[in-house]
Amino acid sequence: MKLDPRLFIAFLCTLVLAVAPSAGAAADTTPPKLNLPAAAGFVSGTTIGPMAPDADGFLRETDDISMNARWTASDASGICGSSYRRFYAGADPDPWSRWSSSMSLTYVTSDYEDQEGGGSFHVDGYDVRVKDCAQNITQKSFANGPAVYQENGSSYGYGDLTVTYQGVWGTSTCTCWSGGKDRKTTAAGARANFVFDSGGPVAVVMEKAANRGKAKVLVDGVLRATIDTYASTATHRSVVWTGTLTGAGHTVSVVNSATPGRPRIDVDAVMVN
Repeated sequence: MKLDPRLFIAFLCTLVLAVAPSAGAAADTTPPKLNLPAAAGFVSGTTIGPMAPDADGFLRETDDISMNARWTASDASGICGSSYRRFYAGADPDPWSRWSSSMSLTYVTSDYEDQEGGGSFHVDGYDVRVKDCAQNITQKSFANGPAVYQENGSSYGYGDLTVTYQGVWGTSTCTCWSGGKDRKTTAAGARANFVFDSGGPVAVVMEKAANRGKAKVLVDGVLRATIDTYASTATHRSVVWTGTLTGAGHTVSVVNSATPGRPRIDVDAVMVN
């Protein structure tokens, strides 16, 4: 049977109209949703720098503070990339990283807030952007401003934190501690209380060693974790607990469990971002 050319052409036109978008179809211009924390969090299991006093006895900044930020994104067309860049006080930001599928960033920073005599600019935070598969982009930022407070509440440039100790505590001196000192106890129930006026990611820094025991971490009197500061090899300035405080006016307490055979704990510092 001979095929009628007119019928074949009509069939092709119908097929094209069925698969092609209509002339009036609107392009996707809706940006993707990006959920990003306001500030990066601290990383449990890491260590921080010693924050040793200078020649005049003044504390300097703490280096080697590990931070992490994670984000999520969604869009009807799918998410086709994520990128970030650091931005500074008084200077241009870094170039954007390449687009990738990663939705997290881990980096190392310091707790300084000035420009160190103008020699370098401090990092204020990071810009993060995501793009959907229609090439729409959403950008947000998170803060980088960790503050390290010593066992007595002092800091480098961030003022003082209110700290109280309950029970029997002593002071231990070592260049291995943050700021050169920490507080130690072997008494069951001995408690160190740190009062935070602002919220955000928070962390507790302690010594870990073979003769160190367990402690409870409480926020406003509510148990958040029981941590074990045992380590076969001494590990100084260990980040043993991390959390997030919502809003202002919270008390983080470290309470000694007086573990049999290794009742000692050492409270070295706390951090907030």
